[in-house]
Amino acid sequence: MEIREVHEDMIDAVKTFLADREGFRDRNGWKGLFNYAWKLPAYPYGYVITEGEDILAFVGTIFSERSIDGKDRICCNMNTWYVLEKHRPRMLAIKILKPIIGMRDVLITALSPGDLTVTVLERLGFKILEEEQIAIPVAPAIWPAFEKSKKPLVLFDDPGLENYLSKEDLKIFKDHSTLTCKHFLIRERQTERYCYGIATTAPLRKLPIIRGQWLNLCYLSNPDLFVENFRFLRNRLLKRGFLAVCCDSRLLPKKISRLSQRKKKKRQYRWKEGVLEQVDNLYSELVTFNKY
Repeated sequence: MEIREVHEDMIDAVKTFLADREGFRDRNGWKGLFNYAWKLPAYPYGYVITEGEDILAFVGTIFSERSIDGKDRICCNMNTWYVLEKHRPRMLAIKILKPIIGMRDVLITALSPGDLTVTVLERLGFKILEEEQIAIPVAPAIWPAFEKSKKPLVLFDDPGLENYLSKEDLKIFKDHSTLTCKHFLIRERQTERYCYGIATTAPLRKLPIIRGQWLNLCYLSNPDLFVENFRFLRNRLLKRGFLAVCCDSRLLPKKISRLSQRKKKKRQYRWKEGVLEQVDNLYSELVTFNKY
Protein backbone atom coordinates (compact mmCIF):
# COMPACT_ATOMS: atom_id res chain seq x y z
CA MET A 1 0.00 0.00 0.00
CA GLU A 2 1.35 3.43 -0.93
CA ILE A 3 0.29 7.07 -1.15
CA ARG A 4 0.83 8.53 -4.63
CA GLU A 5 0.44 11.96 -6.17
CA VAL A 6 -2.14 12.36 -8.92
CA HIS A 7 -0.81 13.99 -12.09
CA GLU A 8 -1.97 13.91 -15.72
CA ASP A 9 -1.16 10.23 -16.16
CA MET A 10 -3.55 9.19 -13.38
CA ILE A 11 -6.58 11.35 -14.20
CA ASP A 12 -8.48 8.63 -16.08
CA ALA A 13 -7.87 6.10 -13.29
CA VAL A 14 -9.14 8.55 -10.67
CA LYS A 15 -12.24 9.37 -12.74
CA THR A 16 -12.99 5.67 -13.03
CA PHE A 17 -12.53 5.25 -9.27
CA LEU A 18 -14.88 8.16 -8.52
CA ALA A 19 -17.41 6.93 -11.10
CA ASP A 20 -18.08 3.95 -8.81
CA ARG A 21 -19.09 6.28 -6.00
CA GLU A 22 -22.84 6.27 -5.45
CA GLY A 23 -24.37 9.39 -6.95
CA PHE A 24 -21.34 10.21 -9.13
CA ARG A 25 -21.41 7.69 -11.95
CA ASP A 26 -20.72 10.13 -14.80
CA ARG A 27 -16.96 10.24 -15.39
CA ASN A 28 -17.33 13.66 -17.00
CA GLY A 29 -18.81 14.98 -13.77
CA TRP A 30 -15.36 15.35 -12.22
CA LYS A 31 -13.99 17.99 -14.59
CA GLY A 32 -13.90 20.43 -11.70
CA LEU A 33 -11.04 18.47 -10.19
CA PHE A 34 -8.79 18.71 -13.22
CA ASN A 35 -9.76 21.66 -15.44
CA TYR A 36 -8.86 25.13 -14.18
CA ALA A 37 -6.61 27.85 -15.55
CA TRP A 38 -4.34 28.41 -12.52
CA LYS A 39 -2.95 24.86 -12.20
CA LEU A 40 0.53 24.90 -10.64
CA PRO A 41 2.66 22.26 -12.46
CA ALA A 42 4.72 21.42 -9.37
CA TYR A 43 1.67 20.39 -7.35
CA PRO A 44 -0.69 17.41 -7.84
CA TYR A 45 -4.41 17.25 -8.50
CA GLY A 46 -4.69 15.16 -5.39
CA TYR A 47 -3.48 11.97 -3.73
CA VAL A 48 -4.48 8.33 -3.92
CA ILE A 49 -3.77 5.30 -1.80
CA THR A 50 -3.12 2.29 -3.99
CA GLU A 51 -2.70 -1.40 -3.35
CA GLY A 52 -1.20 -2.97 -6.42
CA GLU A 53 -3.10 -1.41 -9.31
CA ASP A 54 -6.23 -0.71 -7.28
CA ILE A 55 -7.15 2.72 -5.91
CA LEU A 56 -8.53 2.50 -2.38
CA ALA A 57 -8.83 6.19 -1.47
CA PHE A 58 -8.60 9.65 -3.02
CA VAL A 59 -8.48 13.26 -1.87
CA GLY A 60 -8.51 16.18 -4.30
CA THR A 61 -6.22 19.20 -3.97
CA ILE A 62 -6.65 22.46 -5.87
CA PHE A 63 -3.41 24.41 -5.41
CA SER A 64 -3.00 28.10 -6.17
CA GLU A 65 -0.60 30.93 -5.46
CA ARG A 66 -2.20 33.97 -3.83
CA SER A 67 -1.23 37.10 -1.95
CA ILE A 68 -1.91 36.76 1.80
CA ASP A 69 -0.89 39.51 4.21
CA GLY A 70 1.18 41.07 1.44
CA LYS A 71 3.13 37.89 0.66
CA ASP A 72 2.74 35.32 -2.12
CA ARG A 73 1.58 32.09 -0.54
CA ILE A 74 0.72 28.61 -1.73
CA CYS A 75 -2.88 27.62 -0.97
CA CYS A 76 -4.42 24.17 -1.09
CA ASN A 77 -8.16 23.61 -1.29
CA MET A 78 -8.84 20.09 -0.06
CA ASN A 79 -11.92 18.42 -1.54
CA THR A 80 -13.52 15.16 -2.71
CA TRP A 81 -12.23 13.07 0.21
CA TYR A 82 -13.34 9.52 -0.45
CA VAL A 83 -12.38 6.02 0.73
CA LEU A 84 -13.93 2.77 -0.46
CA GLU A 85 -16.30 1.64 2.29
CA LYS A 86 -14.74 -1.77 2.85
CA HIS A 87 -11.34 -0.13 3.52
CA ARG A 88 -12.53 2.55 5.95
CA PRO A 89 -11.71 0.49 9.07
CA ARG A 90 -8.03 0.70 8.00
CA MET A 91 -7.95 4.44 8.79
CA LEU A 92 -7.08 5.27 5.18
CA ALA A 93 -9.05 8.52 5.42
CA ILE A 94 -6.48 9.84 7.90
CA LYS A 95 -3.45 8.31 6.20
CA ILE A 96 -4.20 9.94 2.85
CA LEU A 97 -4.11 13.39 4.46
CA LYS A 98 -0.52 13.03 5.69
CA PRO A 99 1.13 14.63 2.60
CA ILE A 100 -1.22 17.63 2.89
CA ILE A 101 -0.98 18.09 6.64
CA GLY A 102 2.79 17.78 6.44
CA MET A 103 3.21 20.73 4.06
CA ARG A 104 4.93 23.77 5.53
CA ASP A 105 3.82 27.34 4.82
CA VAL A 106 0.72 26.21 2.93
CA LEU A 107 -2.77 27.52 3.66
CA ILE A 108 -5.16 24.55 3.56
CA THR A 109 -8.91 25.04 3.24
CA ALA A 110 -11.85 22.64 3.51
CA LEU A 111 -14.86 24.57 2.25
CA SER A 112 -17.51 21.83 2.03
CA PRO A 113 -17.01 19.64 5.12
CA GLY A 114 -19.82 17.49 6.51
CA ASP A 115 -20.45 17.27 10.24
CA LEU A 116 -18.19 14.25 10.73
CA THR A 117 -15.46 15.80 8.58
CA VAL A 118 -15.54 18.98 10.69
CA THR A 119 -14.87 16.93 13.83
CA VAL A 120 -12.06 14.94 12.25
CA LEU A 121 -10.33 18.01 10.80
CA GLU A 122 -10.56 19.88 14.11
CA ARG A 123 -8.57 17.05 15.69
CA LEU A 124 -5.98 17.52 12.94
CA GLY A 125 -5.50 21.20 13.75
CA PHE A 126 -8.06 22.83 11.48
CA LYS A 127 -9.80 25.99 12.67
CA ILE A 128 -13.24 27.36 11.86
CA LEU A 129 -13.17 29.82 8.96
CA GLU A 130 -16.91 30.29 8.68
CA GLU A 131 -19.97 29.30 10.70
CA GLU A 132 -22.93 30.91 8.95
CA GLN A 133 -24.25 32.30 5.70
CA ILE A 134 -26.53 35.23 4.90
CA ALA A 135 -29.48 34.73 2.55
CA ILE A 136 -30.78 37.94 0.94
CA PRO A 137 -33.99 38.12 -1.14
CA VAL A 138 -33.69 40.22 -4.30
CA ALA A 139 -36.55 42.72 -4.45
CA PRO A 140 -37.17 45.21 -7.28
CA ALA A 141 -35.33 48.48 -6.71
CA ILE A 142 -36.85 51.93 -7.12
CA TRP A 143 -34.74 54.98 -6.37
CA PRO A 144 -35.69 58.70 -6.31
CA ALA A 145 -34.95 60.88 -9.33
CA PHE A 146 -32.25 62.78 -7.47
CA GLU A 147 -30.33 59.52 -7.02
CA LYS A 148 -30.13 58.78 -10.73
CA SER A 149 -27.09 60.99 -11.04
CA LYS A 150 -25.39 58.81 -8.44
CA LYS A 151 -26.19 55.62 -10.31
CA PRO A 152 -22.97 53.62 -10.75
CA LEU A 153 -21.81 51.68 -13.75
CA VAL A 154 -23.13 48.12 -13.34
CA LEU A 155 -21.83 45.30 -15.53
CA PHE A 156 -22.94 41.68 -15.23
CA ASP A 157 -21.24 38.89 -17.19
CA ASP A 158 -19.81 41.55 -19.50
CA PRO A 159 -16.23 40.93 -20.73
CA GLY A 160 -15.76 44.69 -20.82
CA LEU A 161 -15.55 44.80 -17.04
CA GLU A 162 -11.92 43.68 -17.18
CA ASN A 163 -11.05 47.16 -18.49
CA TYR A 164 -11.79 48.60 -15.05
CA LEU A 165 -9.96 46.07 -12.89
CA SER A 166 -6.73 46.46 -10.96
CA LYS A 167 -3.80 44.19 -11.78
CA GLU A 168 -4.68 41.83 -8.93
CA ASP A 169 -8.38 41.62 -9.83
CA LEU A 170 -7.56 41.22 -13.53
CA LYS A 171 -5.55 38.11 -12.70
CA ILE A 172 -8.48 36.74 -10.70
CA PHE A 173 -10.81 37.49 -13.62
CA LYS A 174 -8.62 35.68 -16.14
CA ASP A 175 -8.07 32.69 -13.85
CA HIS A 176 -11.83 32.22 -13.44
CA SER A 177 -13.09 33.36 -16.85
CA THR A 178 -13.31 29.83 -18.30
CA LEU A 179 -15.50 28.55 -15.46
CA THR A 180 -19.30 28.74 -15.25
CA CYS A 181 -19.28 31.23 -12.37
CA LYS A 182 -20.70 34.75 -12.82
CA HIS A 183 -18.72 38.01 -12.82
CA PHE A 184 -20.05 41.47 -12.05
CA LEU A 185 -18.80 45.00 -11.46
CA ILE A 186 -20.24 47.98 -9.61
CA ARG A 187 -18.22 51.15 -10.26
CA GLU A 188 -18.99 54.59 -8.86
CA ARG A 189 -18.77 57.18 -11.63
CA GLN A 190 -17.62 60.07 -9.45
CA THR A 191 -15.06 58.34 -7.21
CA GLU A 192 -14.13 55.52 -9.66
CA ARG A 193 -14.15 53.13 -6.71
CA TYR A 194 -15.47 49.71 -7.64
CA CYS A 195 -16.50 46.32 -6.34
CA TYR A 196 -15.70 43.32 -8.50
CA GLY A 197 -17.55 40.14 -7.59
CA ILE A 198 -17.52 36.47 -8.55
CA ALA A 199 -20.40 34.14 -7.76
CA THR A 200 -21.65 30.63 -8.37
CA THR A 201 -25.27 29.76 -9.12
CA ALA A 202 -27.83 27.21 -7.96
CA PRO A 203 -31.57 26.66 -8.51
CA LEU A 204 -34.04 27.74 -5.83
CA ARG A 205 -35.12 24.20 -4.97
CA LYS A 206 -37.86 25.24 -2.55
CA LEU A 207 -39.62 27.16 -5.35
CA PRO A 208 -39.10 25.00 -8.49
CA ILE A 209 -42.19 26.40 -10.23
CA ILE A 210 -40.69 29.90 -10.29
CA ARG A 211 -37.43 28.58 -11.77
CA GLY A 212 -35.43 31.18 -9.92
CA GLN A 213 -31.78 30.95 -8.98
CA TRP A 214 -29.42 31.70 -6.12
CA LEU A 215 -26.43 33.95 -6.73
CA ASN A 216 -23.77 32.70 -4.33
CA LEU A 217 -21.04 35.25 -3.65
CA CYS A 218 -17.51 33.82 -3.57
CA TYR A 219 -15.54 37.06 -3.80
CA LEU A 220 -16.13 40.77 -3.26
CA SER A 221 -13.20 43.12 -3.82
CA ASN A 222 -14.93 45.90 -1.86
CA PRO A 223 -17.73 44.63 0.43
CA ASP A 224 -18.59 48.10 1.75
CA LEU A 225 -19.15 49.49 -1.74
CA PHE A 226 -21.25 46.42 -2.59
CA VAL A 227 -23.56 47.08 0.37
CA GLU A 228 -23.82 50.79 -0.45
CA ASN A 229 -24.78 50.12 -4.08
CA PHE A 230 -26.60 46.77 -3.92
CA ARG A 231 -29.91 48.44 -4.85
CA PHE A 232 -28.47 49.31 -8.27
CA LEU A 233 -27.58 45.66 -8.91
CA ARG A 234 -30.91 44.15 -7.87
CA ASN A 235 -32.87 44.81 -11.09
CA ARG A 236 -30.03 43.36 -13.16
CA LEU A 237 -30.23 40.20 -11.06
CA LEU A 238 -34.01 39.90 -11.37
CA LYS A 239 -33.83 40.17 -15.17
CA ARG A 240 -31.52 37.17 -15.13
CA GLY A 241 -33.70 35.13 -12.80
CA PHE A 242 -31.68 35.57 -9.61
CA LEU A 243 -34.24 35.86 -6.82
CA ALA A 244 -31.88 35.51 -3.86
CA VAL A 245 -28.25 36.14 -2.95
CA CYS A 246 -26.26 33.96 -0.55
CA CYS A 247 -22.96 34.95 1.05
CA ASP A 248 -20.65 33.70 3.80
CA SER A 249 -20.96 36.12 6.71
CA ARG A 250 -17.22 36.88 6.79
CA LEU A 251 -17.36 38.17 3.20
CA LEU A 252 -20.16 40.63 3.92
CA PRO A 253 -19.61 42.09 7.40
CA LYS A 254 -22.17 44.92 7.06
CA LYS A 255 -25.93 44.35 7.16
CA ILE A 256 -27.39 44.65 3.69
CA SER A 257 -31.13 44.03 4.17
CA ARG A 258 -33.71 43.85 6.94
CA LEU A 259 -35.13 40.80 5.16
CA SER A 260 -31.88 38.83 5.25
CA GLN A 261 -31.76 35.50 7.09
CA ARG A 262 -28.87 33.53 8.51
CA LYS A 263 -28.20 29.81 8.28
CA LYS A 264 -25.48 27.53 9.59
CA LYS A 265 -22.56 26.66 7.32
CA LYS A 266 -19.09 25.64 8.44
CA ARG A 267 -15.88 26.06 6.48
CA GLN A 268 -12.42 25.24 7.83
CA TYR A 269 -8.75 26.07 7.32
CA ARG A 270 -5.33 25.10 8.60
CA TRP A 271 -2.61 27.74 8.76
CA LYS A 272 0.45 27.56 10.98
CA GLU A 273 1.08 31.30 11.05
CA GLY A 274 -1.96 32.34 13.06
CA VAL A 275 -5.63 33.18 12.65
CA LEU A 276 -7.10 34.12 9.27
CA GLU A 277 -10.54 35.60 8.71
CA GLN A 278 -10.45 37.27 5.29
CA VAL A 279 -10.02 34.18 3.14
CA ASP A 280 -12.48 34.15 0.24
CA ASN A 281 -13.93 31.19 -1.66
CA LEU A 282 -12.02 31.53 -4.94
CA TYR A 283 -9.51 29.05 -6.38
CA SER A 284 -11.52 26.19 -4.90
CA GLU A 285 -13.99 23.44 -5.70
CA LEU A 286 -16.80 25.93 -5.12
CA VAL A 287 -15.98 27.73 -8.38
CA THR A 288 -14.67 24.76 -10.38
CA PHE A 289 -17.83 22.74 -9.62
CA ASN A 290 -20.16 25.78 -9.50
CA LYS A 291 -21.51 25.02 -6.04
CA TYR A 292 -21.73 26.62 -2.60
